[in-house]
Amino acid sequence: MTSERCLDGTYWSRNHLCVPCETTFPILAGYEFSTNCGLRDDEQLVEAAYKQCGEGTFNDGSHVKCQTCSSCPNPLVIASACNNTSDNICCRQREQALNGTCVPKLLPTTEKTILSTTLSSTASIANSDPSSSPPVNTPNLTGIYVCLGILSALSLVCLFFVIKRRRRNHFNEEFQNCGNGAVRESLTKKGLKDFQKAVASNVIKKTDKKDQTTGPSHLLAPGVQNAPLSTVLNNLDVLQELVFVLDPDGAGVKNTRHLASQCSFSFAWINYAYSMKDHKSPLVAVLEGAVTKNPDWTVGDLAEMLSTIGRNDAIEILANLSVGVEE
Repeated sequence: MTSERCLDGTYWSRNHLCVPCETTFPILAGYEFSTNCGLRDDEQLVEAAYKQCGEGTFNDGSHVKCQTCSSCPNPLVIASACNNTSDNICCRQREQALNGTCVPKLLPTTEKTILSTTLSSTASIANSDPSSSPPVNTPNLTGIYVCLGILSALSLVCLFFVIKRRRRNHFNEEFQNCGNGAVRESLTKKGLKDFQKAVASNVIKKTDKKDQTTGPSHLLAPGVQNAPLSTVLNNLDVLQELVFVLDPDGAGVKNTRHLASQCSFSFAWINYAYSMKDHKSPLVAVLEGAVTKNPDWTVGDLAEMLSTIGRNDAIEILANLSVGVEE
């Protein structure tokens, strides 16, 4: 264990409490938290906060720990095998899994079944007593039910592909941009560093320095708001607090993604930075890229962007830089 004070699933916070990992980090499908969230008792990150679910386990995003894949009781069979994000889906014979539910299979024997039912009905009529009253033509209910089942299954399949295609078209432009340049490199630390430098030199636009006496930056001490942006990267305590509050994805709360957008990073670059989250904080990548292109940016400039996305709590963290900044 990385902590000598807290049990697995929690970490030692600066408030001298063992805090559950899920209160700070979001639960991810396909993963579970590493021992003590990868944090030592001094809140230093010594390993990735997450580890992937092992073989025979899964996490659909609703569990803290990976769950053991369940088995299918007779007469049900496995229609969709368990993977790291979903459990086994059990269906009856002649059914298949679609979007997490069981639907009838489109078997090639369906037409034979309809034909066999029709022939049986015809044979019954032919073998009936000639002296009986003439047979009455009645609808073949079995054939009707089979046809309705096929039509329902086809409708579900069509609806699934229509929704999937709309979503793909929505992001098509960004994915095309993502196919150019540095994202074709291998996903290594060196590849990420080279990619950040390449994007920073092309997409970060130089902005005029803002009036430091107006806006949210006036909440900071003069020495803090006029300090270079690299000061944030050099203060590990403040940087770590900003990572904890800005990197996680939370519903209705703007985060590092929105801050990167304020710095003119592309949608593809932001997604790439988050895909490497286990190896490097997206916020650190954004700050390093901004400092590379704009060495004249200050902490006050960062405070203005944080105010724009409504993260005044992060500005309050920046105020802690006053201890180590000379005015």
